[in-house]
Amino acid sequence: MPNETLLLRAKLAPPRLHRLLLPRPALAARLREALDYRVTLLQAGTGYGKTTALVALADGELPLLWYSVGESDTDPQIFLSYLIAACAAVLPSLSDLPAATLRERRGEAGSAAWTAALDALLNAVGEALAGPAILVLDDYHFVAGSPEIRALTDRLIAYAPRDLRVVISSRYPLAGGELLRWRARGEVLELGREALAFDADEIAALFREVYGMGLADADVAALAHQTEGWPIALQLVWQGLRGGSSRGLSDLLTDRPASLAALFDYLAGDVLGRQPAGLAAFMRETALLRELTPAACDAVRQAHDGAAMIEQLRDRDLFVVEIGPELLRYHHLFHDFLRQQAASDPAMEDRRRRAAHFYADRGDEEEAIYHWLAARDYDEAAAAVARAGETALRAGRLDTLAGWIDALPSEVFSARPRLIGYMGDLYRLRSRFDEALSWYAQSEAACRERRDQPGVSRALRGQALVYIDQVLPAQAESLLQEALRISDGLDDRHARARLLDLLAENKLNMGKPDEAEALRAEARTLREEGPVEDLLSVRVKLRTGRLAEARAILEGWAEEERLASERGQRHTPRGHRETVLVLSLIHSFCGEAERAAERAEIGVAVGERLGSPFITAVAHMRLGHALQLRAGGPPPRDESLAIYQRAIALGDRLAVRRIRAEANWGLTRAYGFSGDLESAARCAREGAEISLWAGDQWVAAMIELTLGASYVLAERPVEGLKILERALALMRECGDSFGRAAARLWMAIAHGDLGQRQHAAACVDDLLALCAANGYDFLLMRSSFLGLPDPRRAVPLLLAARARSAHGDYAGRLLAGLGLGELQSHPGYQLRVQTLGAFQVWRGAQEIDARAWQRDKARQLFQLLVTRRGRWLQREEIVDLLWPQLGREAAGRDFKVALNALNKALEPSRAADTPAAYIARDGSAYRLRPEADLWLDCAVFADACTEGLGMLDVGSADEGVAALTRALGLYAGGYLPDTAYEDWAAAERERLRAVFLRAADRLAAALVELGQNDVALEVCRRILAEDSCWERAYRLQMLVHARQGNRPQALRCYQRCADTLDAELGLPPARATRELHERIRHGDASLPRVTDL
Repeated sequence: MPNETLLLRAKLAPPRLHRLLLPRPALAARLREALDYRVTLLQAGTGYGKTTALVALADGELPLLWYSVGESDTDPQIFLSYLIAACAAVLPSLSDLPAATLRERRGEAGSAAWTAALDALLNAVGEALAGPAILVLDDYHFVAGSPEIRALTDRLIAYAPRDLRVVISSRYPLAGGELLRWRARGEVLELGREALAFDADEIAALFREVYGMGLADADVAALAHQTEGWPIALQLVWQGLRGGSSRGLSDLLTDRPASLAALFDYLAGDVLGRQPAGLAAFMRETALLRELTPAACDAVRQAHDGAAMIEQLRDRDLFVVEIGPELLRYHHLFHDFLRQQAASDPAMEDRRRRAAHFYADRGDEEEAIYHWLAARDYDEAAAAVARAGETALRAGRLDTLAGWIDALPSEVFSARPRLIGYMGDLYRLRSRFDEALSWYAQSEAACRERRDQPGVSRALRGQALVYIDQVLPAQAESLLQEALRISDGLDDRHARARLLDLLAENKLNMGKPDEAEALRAEARTLREEGPVEDLLSVRVKLRTGRLAEARAILEGWAEEERLASERGQRHTPRGHRETVLVLSLIHSFCGEAERAAERAEIGVAVGERLGSPFITAVAHMRLGHALQLRAGGPPPRDESLAIYQRAIALGDRLAVRRIRAEANWGLTRAYGFSGDLESAARCAREGAEISLWAGDQWVAAMIELTLGASYVLAERPVEGLKILERALALMRECGDSFGRAAARLWMAIAHGDLGQRQHAAACVDDLLALCAANGYDFLLMRSSFLGLPDPRRAVPLLLAARARSAHGDYAGRLLAGLGLGELQSHPGYQLRVQTLGAFQVWRGAQEIDARAWQRDKARQLFQLLVTRRGRWLQREEIVDLLWPQLGREAAGRDFKVALNALNKALEPSRAADTPAAYIARDGSAYRLRPEADLWLDCAVFADACTEGLGMLDVGSADEGVAALTRALGLYAGGYLPDTAYEDWAAAERERLRAVFLRAADRLAAALVELGQNDVALEVCRRILAEDSCWERAYRLQMLVHARQGNRPQALRCYQRCADTLDAELGLPPARATRELHERIRHGDASLPRVTDL
């Protein structure tokens, strides 16, 4: 054995760490899991901070036996000497027997002597340990190639004392031996490069907290991508930034070989220089490949050992990353280093050409283009771009295609009309339509000069697409017809089919769905395929009223697109045809405001992601439509107006006048439905004019319909009917059954307002027939973009239809769906009553003000009927409660006057021969009609409390909390506060107060159990505001503050409780409160559960 004085003591203790280190608690926690495993393997390449990470184990809590293995330790005698010394350095009571055994048997041949010494060491360590300890073998890769030392290590792992955990760090993966057995038994913890690499948050913290440099989020993301979290690279980037250069991070990352020269020097000596010559040459020769496969490596090197070489890279973990089955790549910065090493190799150009041919032969045009461009073979590159361009456009890879074209010299680009046409595609898909037309025109001229008829047809089709994308069918028609004429003489059935599809879409945009369908059928025949669903067919369904069919197809596509987006796939911009944008419009038509808004917001994101301001503008318009439908009062007009103006501004910037058509449609509704008819008419004129100029009759019809509805809402039914009749005629021409149904609805309302019952009935019959046949129930059941802001307005029409129409059963089903199946009369609005915190009543959206009540007693009579709802009140009882000071005759007279005023306030337009919708009479008894269309906050509040408490009782905490939160949102204060001194309201007030306290108490407790402490504290404050002596609320507050470590605040809560109870009741706090106070005061860590409070 070597003399102990010759052992390097520095190898027997963890190294001192640099002061510029970021604490990494997550990594330290993973390493501490080593105590749960027999052996832990920490494996990663050079510069990943393995040693630094392991030093975190030296926290003083456990004995850490440390051995830094070196290159000269491959002799088992030296290895064991250091291993024994590492144990002795930490375990003072360790026996001298292991060292003595190694000395005594030093001259023996074979492994028996080394095994004897190791066994003696294991026995001695087992005796010396008083508890768990960790043995670290750092840099084990230096000796991993020695069979003798691997055998000793296997024996060490197999027979280590029960409390000893072995941690091995290595640059290269370890396999075989005892590790196989312990892996199979789940006794091996393996931490690799992924655990040691810094994530984006850690990179930001490292530069901010350790290096004193704040980085922008974009810089952090770029640094994380380029370095892949490699710690040594991050340190060298920092050194480059602090070196006094004026260059920023982006410059450093762009010019990596120069800026990371120190790293590259390190890699040259410490990594590449240590590899076998053949493997080092292989890495330099394959540096030009972005992905490593055996076949590609063999093609580039003209060799046949690619698979074996790649396996060596894996075995040595030489900075390769698995990206798929049998597919690897080099680590980004290591790849840069290899490229620098290979840059001066004169054979590089030939290798690049071989790579390009290899990928071209396999149909991978993108990789072929990359290598043709790198080899400066621009003619081959241009030919490949011409072949690959269509695929790139279909995949939405606009930047990729633009990058390829930009890399070509101008003379090579100009000689290929196909590439000029691609420039038109790129500008069109980025909504730069004028520039797109210019490029298409150049491509057309070049093709005509070369007598390239297919090219001319393609260029004309591109120009037509510019107009179709903007929904300008009149301008597109002649271009498509000429392109189709040219295609007649060409043997390209698919090109002709594509032109027929575009003609079909153009006909649809002109409001001619039948012609569109015929053209689509002709295109299908050319392709020899049966009926298929595509964007055009779905848009036909939308514009002909087959909304349910269109929606079902689009929702399937939207889900597919969402999943594709999550996988990082992109699609070509489709302008107004984007799936989410068409879906958003359908949701608005169906009255699904939240879904419409959600789809529109996704559309905004799609437009921004694809760099298409046209898509963004359409998405803003669809969002404006959705916002107009938001529930909770009148439409948010101002917000919608701002969004429409934003869309118009985007359209003007793009010089796309067509965007103004749909924006003005939305503006017509926003202004008209809020009563500003002058502005609505102005917007409708502009929108209709642009639509007809563009040849889009359908949008013109929608604008007319919306303007007509606005006049009906403004109580100008005669003018509204004239406009609606024009809209109905246009809808018939377009073949849109949904537009016809909406027009009939508004016409029925207008005729009803004019007292023209026969005309109204005829409109309703047509309306119900269309709704029943096409599933338009929503048009009569909820607010929708073309429907009524308040669907209750249609209830009187449905009641009349139920009594006399051929569609009476359908009308009855609709009424039942609204919860109004038992009604016999209805005023055309729902009565909404607030009793909690204030008393207010609304007829639909219109509040009944003090003047409308006429008399206070009318209002009080209604409050009494609400309070005693569910039972009949005799007139004498009512008189005694409301007019106790008057004689019988005077009180009876005042009652009659108050009742008449009440009925007028609730139903000002009710005909004398029509029964009251809300107040029922039976002789001299009165009550609220139980079937009346009435929303009563106190009833909804009590029901929600019952629902929430029931859910908590059965263990559905989340649902119970949601229901109780909803209920407490309705409790704005005590019941009918202006009747505080009326005996007839007192019992109901106390009942609701008790319901509130019980529900709030359970809600606060459930919130504490769910960890929603801040919300729980707020609920407790509300309880104490209602009842300052509710002791459990104080206990819950104390518990929350104590759990949050805020002991002083918890004690103040107790004192406030004690003071309040003494002042209000003359009582001390309850025993449970006092016990909780004592536990908190003494710092008892075992606080009670919520259920024990």
